[in-house]
Amino acid sequence: MKSQKLKYRITHVAILMFSIGMTLNFVLSCTNKKQMPTDADQEKSLLIKYTSLQDSVDSNWQIMIADDDEKHQFMKRLLLEVSYTNNYDKGRFKELNELVDQLKSMRYDQQSMRNSDLIDAYDSATFDLSDQILVFARNHPRYEDLPLMAELIDDINRKNNYILMHRIHYDNWVKELNSFKLSKRKKLLKSEPEMELKSNPLFELPS
Repeated sequence: MKSQKLKYRITHVAILMFSIGMTLNFVLSCTNKKQMPTDADQEKSLLIKYTSLQDSVDSNWQIMIADDDEKHQFMKRLLLEVSYTNNYDKGRFKELNELVDQLKSMRYDQQSMRNSDLIDAYDSATFDLSDQILVFARNHPRYEDLPLMAELIDDINRKNNYILMHRIHYDNWVKELNSFKLSKRKKLLKSEPEMELKSNPLFELPS
């Protein structure tokens, strides 16, 4: 009887040790798999990172352009407030409105801004026109009686002050994207041979 119990205990211990060994092998196998990602996993990770950076660049661009568009709307709204008085220079009003409408066609895009002269021309036209519109409103004889005009002028000035902040944020993301494209160029092209990896232009002028 004692012999049978001893055999049972030995068998039980052997099974237990075997189970522990199998469990350890499984854990080590899983750990090794985690520590050694496949080429496909690495390529997927690179593409996810690239897409995330590109999305951040595009998102910051859209925020900046939307803010600029809103400034144009404030400029037209200020002109409209002047017109509500029925006591204004209609010819000058029409001229200024048409100039605001022309601003969008002058504005650079994410690629054409490689030509810094386009940025300078747009900035010059925008600041000059906003100054003309502000003077047009302030010179109205009822300006002091119409507080909305002053509020719109503040809105326009605030938007002008945001320009540098938007451009710095945008450039920061572009720099990160450009650095990533440069450092991972070979691997990205191996995964996507047709991918366009040219560096994006910056607002910041080269030193």
